[in-house]
Amino acid sequence: MMDLGLKGKVAVIMGGTSGVGLKTAEMFLQEGASVAVCGRNSERKDQAYDHLTKFGTAASIFAAACDVTNKEEVSEFISGAAEYFGGIDILVNAAGQSVMGHFFDVTDEQWQQQIQLKYFAIIYAVKAVHPYLVQRGGGRIVNINATLAKEPERHMIATAATRAGLLNLSKTLSQELASDNILVNSVSLGLIRTDQWERRRLKNAPDIKAEDYYADLAKKRNIPLGRVGEAEEVASVILFLASNKASYVSGSTIETAGALGKAL
Repeated sequence: MMDLGLKGKVAVIMGGTSGVGLKTAEMFLQEGASVAVCGRNSERKDQAYDHLTKFGTAASIFAAACDVTNKEEVSEFISGAAEYFGGIDILVNAAGQSVMGHFFDVTDEQWQQQIQLKYFAIIYAVKAVHPYLVQRGGGRIVNINATLAKEPERHMIATAATRAGLLNLSKTLSQELASDNILVNSVSLGLIRTDQWERRRLKNAPDIKAEDYYADLAKKRNIPLGRVGEAEEVASVILFLASNKASYVSGSTIETAGALGKAL
């Protein structure tokens, strides 16, 4: 088994109470790291905490309700995690939600929500965590993005446009924070089986078996690997980027999309 060097590290996962974020927290705990997770929903936060105790001790888990688009709440969550664990080594920005709609269908409010979630949420988290990473002599920041950032689709214009902005922000941060020995990278997702997709399935096709639904979805979207990805496959890439095995990787985007998309 490859030793990723994550034992004893502290990872803060924004949006870590469900989906890819929660799976990432599981795997950090399995590697011997401690995790801090947050989400807007207090009930889901409690459920996530109970779930994570199956993979790590209570002392290795910090969970709190936090709206990632609220600067004060983000600062309070991150400072609370740093106080609880005595420091922070890794930040994973995993909170995300898509908006379906063409240009004239998307409301101003929906645009603002996407800008806050895909852009300012990352800005707030990076600013809040930066002093703690510097205190450790450096660290890792991993931003979850999507293939939409490079290959937009008209029916998801607000999400695609803000994803593109995040891609640019991540690259620039990798250059600006390099002098602090902070490595910044992105993981770009295609179609991944998450809570968000499950909600869509239950809403649009409740009578179709999950495996049949996702197999059909992969076929319709022309995913070259022929299947939808799993949260664990994304989390594995995140852990690699956070590990000592990726000590010279910064400013990169790793696509985890089953060869979906044609953008270079």
